Amino acid sequence: MCTEATAARRSARVILALSGLVLPLAVGCGSTRMTNTARTGTEQLLLTNSWDQALRQVDFRPLIGVPVFLDTTHVEAVDKGWVTSSLRQALLSQGVLLRETKEDAQWVVEARTGAYGTDDSQLLIGVPQMNVPMTIPGIPAGNVPEIPLIKKSDQQAVTKLALFAYDRASGQLVWNSGTVLGTSDDKNVHIGGLGPFQSGSLRGGTEFIGMTIPLTEAEQDLPPHERTGGAVPFTDPAIQVPVGVLDRGDFLPR
Repeated sequence: MCTEATAARRSARVILALSGLVLPLAVGCGSTRMTNTARTGTEQLLLTNSWDQALRQVDFRPLIGVPVFLDTTHVEAVDKGWVTSSLRQALLSQGVLLRETKEDAQWVVEARTGAYGTDDSQLLIGVPQMNVPMTIPGIPAGNVPEIPLIKKSDQQAVTKLALFAYDRASGQLVWNSGTVLGTSDDKNVHIGGLGPFQSGSLRGGTEFIGMTIPLTEAEQDLPPHERTGGAVPFTDPAIQVPVGVLDRGDFLPR
């Protein structure tokens, strides 16, 4: 019995010793499937946020009390679903009565976009990537990699929006929003190979490797909606309109 117990203990010690040698050499293997959409999330956020910035400047309260049909035929935007739905939400949130068909409405609100897109710019201080041709026989051509001291890339979205309303029966203009502009931007900076330092209206400040750097004085002076991405605060009070701008008495139902 003692011999069997001793042999078992020896076997256990051998197994432990072999495990100690093998475990440091063991290699694990795993994989995560990742996909990319045709449009980046940043581009979509930039565009929809610029739309939100433009839309939040429109006061729809002069349309209250009259059945309205929203005509989005002339709204050109790649994010048409977001654009038209947010228009309807803004109207409803400010008390406008919407109708599903033009025949059921007294006034028609026509919306149009003059711009809905992005621009980008880049700045490099350093040595750009270049091809070196063969100038001396025997010395092959090659590529010089990019050596940036400071590298900066900006992407900006812009929206130009305008709306007006007319009486369906008489064709008379009853309301005009004027032209409003909205912008949104994303900025990335590399300094001496360190970065990116990310900032812009999509973020709540300046970020580096996922951490937010304390706000600068200039950023602290910005309104909260501009520091956090500019979502439309539909619960905010609408912009005040001078009394007497519109006389709706001739267009109200009789």
